[in-house]
Amino acid sequence: MGVYTILTKNGIADDDQKDILDNLAAELAKPGAKVLLHLHGGLVDQASGEAVAKRLSGTGPDSWQRGSDWTQVYVVWRTGALETIKTNWQDLVHDDRLYQTVVKKLIDFVARRLGVPGVSARGPGSFAMKEEDILRALRGEAGPRPFDAIDREVSIERPAGQRATLMGYQSEGELAGDFLEELERDLVFQQAATDIDEAINVPSGARGPELGANQAAGERMRERLDANIKRELEPPVINASGARGIVTSTVFLLEHAGQAAFRCFKRFRSGRDHGLHATIVEEVCRELYGDLVGAKVWGMMVQDAADHFGSAGLGSTLVDILSKNPPENLVVTAHSAGSIWATHLLRAMKAKGMAPGVKLFLLAPAVRTDMFAAMLDDAGDMITRCRMITMTDKLERRDAVLSHDRSYIYPSSLLYLVSGMFEERKAEPYPDAPLLGMQRFTTLAGLVGAEADAAKSITSFFEKADHGIISSPTRGISMADSHGAFDDEPLTLATARSMF
Repeated sequence: MGVYTILTKNGIADDDQKDILDNLAAELAKPGAKVLLHLHGGLVDQASGEAVAKRLSGTGPDSWQRGSDWTQVYVVWRTGALETIKTNWQDLVHDDRLYQTVVKKLIDFVARRLGVPGVSARGPGSFAMKEEDILRALRGEAGPRPFDAIDREVSIERPAGQRATLMGYQSEGELAGDFLEELERDLVFQQAATDIDEAINVPSGARGPELGANQAAGERMRERLDANIKRELEPPVINASGARGIVTSTVFLLEHAGQAAFRCFKRFRSGRDHGLHATIVEEVCRELYGDLVGAKVWGMMVQDAADHFGSAGLGSTLVDILSKNPPENLVVTAHSAGSIWATHLLRAMKAKGMAPGVKLFLLAPAVRTDMFAAMLDDAGDMITRCRMITMTDKLERRDAVLSHDRSYIYPSSLLYLVSGMFEERKAEPYPDAPLLGMQRFTTLAGLVGAEADAAKSITSFFEKADHGIISSPTRGISMADSHGAFDDEPLTLATARSMF
């Protein structure tokens, strides 16, 4: 039997993949076929996807070790977005005064309002994080994980109710208003807004250069902003008198900073935060820089997974092939966003009328719980065996997505990032969106309504015979300690192999 690596873009197999698909169909027409279908994460580029397929289809300890009696299929659905996000984010953190100032002021303000010792009271034994210290930490000049002490004080050791008490009786809107008063008075924020105004008004001829303003720096800051904000900050148009009006960015920037602050306060009060540092970064990036490092990129990837199951999509083609000659043994392994692809696959197989028999192995899955629960309602009976292997919440919080030495940018895992910053519901931000692979959502008390219903359905599913959840690290079972390790850590792969 063979190894088939199939390349797709926007859900469609590349033009030169027809012979591969024809050969796969011919091979599966033989009796007694055993099929392993592996779905990698969705933010990788083609080279990375092909490298994963080559390694997993081999014979080493970091492979699936399938013999010649197995047909192995690897779908390389490349987007390459993660490296772009990382590059953009580092540029933002190190070079953008607007980003630095808004995040710095929010960390200082929220920490004071939540009662973190040493931020408002700078006496002996305090954290003594003055604003200049916060700024140094944000730029990586204080080493990795510079906000751990504050995070422990605010978000991990103190329950949500106690945090709410510390915030006092002000509403989220009142707190946001107080924050904006402080931000508006900040001299660095004022200068950043002045530079952005210069970039908008001088090239259009609305006015001449202003002494002390930096037009080039202003244009770089303006260009990084989300497209919705940039539309608010378009160069001025000619008015009835033939002159151009002046665009002032301060009001618009304050409005959006206020929205980010409002959501931070709401999340801290409800217990749906990810720690002080992570939550503030998530909300500032989502509100001001979504096109650069946020939901737009993830949304395109999620849509790409769904597109595979359109009429011309590769997923639909694979389901047609499998339905004509159902294999004796069908194993689906899915890492990270590959779980989204797998969820669509199971629904498509059910709709095609295929018989149950899928063995499903989920490795740190990034699929939302409501999507997975909906699949269980429609097609859960297609699955005869299921194991999920994922990290403990303690490791998840410390698995810095941009690497350990850049944890000053964002301190937690890709799943935390997706949950906190990327997901949307009905075209609105959905912060702290429950993801299947996050242990956090198995114990979180704040789940309500549809979230609670999905959690109950998923718990019942994994309590069935031959189903289960494995937390890593578990000695002798799985020692994966980062999101990227679940498809190459030898014990993790050996555990899954033993259940094929």
